[in-house]
Formats: sequence, C-alpha cells, structure tokens
Amino acid sequence: MNIRLNPLAQQISTLHTAHFAKSEEKKDTPPKGDKVIFSKEGQEAASDRLEILADKVAEKLSTITKEDFMEQVNKWEKEHQLKVDPYRVVDPDGSIARKTYFESYLGQLKETEDTIKDYYTDAYQEAISSPINALAFISGKYLCTWSDYFDPSMPEKERQLTHFQLKAMLTDSYVALNDPFALAASGGPKTVEQMDKIAKQAVKEKLEELLKEMA
Repeated sequence: MNIRLNPLAQQISTLHTAHFAKSEEKKDTPPKGDKVIFSKEGQEAASDRLEILADKVAEKLSTITKEDFMEQVNKWEKEHQLKVDPYRVVDPDGSIARKTYFESYLGQLKETEDTIKDYYTDAYQEAISSPINALAFISGKYLCTWSDYFDPSMPEKERQLTHFQLKAMLTDSYVALNDPFALAASGGPKTVEQMDKIAKQAVKEKLEELLKEMA
C-alpha cells in the first residue's frame, strides 16, 4: 500500500492518505510462552474494536505496518493479562484496559494536533485574510524568495514546515505531529515510547480506581 508522508518528518508523522506501510513477508512461527484464551464472542468483539483502532492509528503513524501494529497490541494484551492479576476482578477480559490504553494514546495525538493548530492560528488567519488566494499567499511568503510576500527573517526549515502545516490546515488535511517549533513550549514532540508510557499509566490509574470503587 502506498502512503504519502510529510517530507520534513523525522519522528511521528501524519499522512495525507491513511494507509499502513507495506507489509513484509514473515515466516509463521509458533507462539511462545503462556496462552490467554478468550470466548469466541469476546475474540470477535475485540477483533472488531482493534480493527477500528488500527485504522485510526494508521492516520497518525507512518512507519508501522498493520501486522506489526496488531502484533504490538497482542503483545501488550498478553503482558497485561499475565502481569496484572489483581485487576482481573474488575477487568477479567482486559477490555477496559484495552479501551483505556487506546483512548489515552489517540487522545495524546489529538492533543498534539490541537496544540499545533493553535500555534499557527495567527498565520492561518493572515493567510485567509490575504488579498490573494490563501494557498498562493503562503507559497509566496514561505517558499518563493522572489515574491513580494516573502519573509526572509524566518529560518528556511521553519519556513518550510510552516508552509506544510498551513497548507494542511487550509486543505483540511493532517498536520505533521513532530513539529519542534509548535511544540517547543510544551516540551517538544513526544516519542512513541513516551506516549506508550503515558497510556499504560492511564490504564493503571483506571483499574486502580475501579478497585477502590469495589472496596
């Protein structure tokens, strides 16, 4: 499957066309370690939910295949089932943990997107209020050195990324989530590992809350 990536992206990118990266052929290998068995109905329900979540994540991540994503999910679920026995009383099939994990993960992506759009609000308003077409204006200001609108005071990389982000906003496309300029005030772009850690903490807090409610 083909995907179009932000050419400036180095960490987490967003896509214009939401597809996973092309899958590589892998040899089938028997599973190792303990097995967790769910009912047929539970398996089908979980599969449907994960397919929906996988499609959503596909819109935000550019370097992971669908198979790799599902493998990561299954690994996380297995670890959860094996390591959090105290929580089985409130989450016997892991559905609450799974839902909480991905809501937190996707929520972080949405928060990052909103922060970036807020950062470019003034530049966006300037573009849509310009006396010429908004897309032509941002091309002139951020890319074309010969344009009357060109802004030479901005460093080249920042100009290029600003143009990319504004074009995405003007065309209702996805902004790049690894924007170091827009995210500088909030600590910079998050890595996948950082988002994973936050999502896991959200799961722990949710299950602890449910245990307290049962006490």
